[in-house]
Amino acid sequence: MMSNKEKYIYVKGKKIYVPDEVYKAYKKEFNHEAHLKRLDKRHGVFHFGDFNTSIVDIADNTVDVEKIIETKMRIEDLYRALDSLNDEERNLIEALYFEDKTLTEVAKKEDTNPMKISRLRDKILEKLRKLLDK
Repeated sequence: MMSNKEKYIYVKGKKIYVPDEVYKAYKKEFNHEAHLKRLDKRHGVFHFGDFNTSIVDIADNTVDVEKIIETKMRIEDLYRALDSLNDEERNLIEALYFEDKTLTEVAKKEDTNPMKISRLRDKILEKLRKLLDK
């Protein structure tokens, strides 16, 4: 039996009269969805199904894509330059910069003094700089 005031909802554009329980459940869900949309809007959450949202609205301006690509290209250039080193040069660079060994540690392993390792390192770094500047 309907209450004093008849309740209805629209389904596919048609007005459908419903019992109070159905109407209350529908309104509760409808209000909850509206609440979630307000929260999303307040917190800047966009959904790809939203027609009012453009890609410009969701672009992250804090990310510099050009800088990321440039850095990636420089890293690739560095690895190509490292590949051009001979085994002795590459081993020294790997020990100092990839394995975090000190000049003294490398010198002990090579049975030489740290100054010689330092000069060799500087020579290799200069070679890498020239390769990277091409």
